Amino acid sequence: MRLHALTLALFLALPVGGVAAQEQLRIPPQILVVDPRAVLEQSEAGREVLALNHAQRVALQAEADAVSEQFEKDELELAARRSLLTREAFAELAEDFDRRVRAARSEQDAKAEDLIVEIEARERAFIEGLNPIYAEILNEIGGAAVIDLRSVILADARLNITQEVIRRLDSRSDSPSVDPEQPAE
Repeated sequence: MRLHALTLALFLALPVGGVAAQEQLRIPPQILVVDPRAVLEQSEAGREVLALNHAQRVALQAEADAVSEQFEKDELELAARRSLLTREAFAELAEDFDRRVRAARSEQDAKAEDLIVEIEARERAFIEGLNPIYAEILNEIGGAAVIDLRSVILADARLNITQEVIRRLDSRSDSPSVDPEQPAE
């Protein structure tokens, strides 16, 4: 009797329309995947963003190298003057030199941090700018979602729309371009 009651309870706990739910599972929703990083690296507009990022990094490194080179010259000059100065005068100049070096390093570190924030914002804006293309493809296919491929463990390669996104982005005349005078927001 208990077994019969348990079976009845389990049967009643099944969702109404269980057959309909099983039918829905046979028609999988179209979940598409895309690798936004690949779009950034392989599309013309993305390579433009990456080129600007690289140019800004190189410029900042060149500035840091020039500052460092100047401090090396100043240090050699200070060392050459050491024998001509009193201990107190040399200590004062050495302390001033150390202060300038620390300030310059701090300034360069702040510039590097600002550049990282700017680069990340520019890349994030680029990737978010792909949403209209994703929506276009999703609507054409009748899909349910577009998911970042980097978050997927395993997927059928036919669901990957990365190359199609790149093709569409490159074919648009309104592709996002990079204006070096306009920092990314």
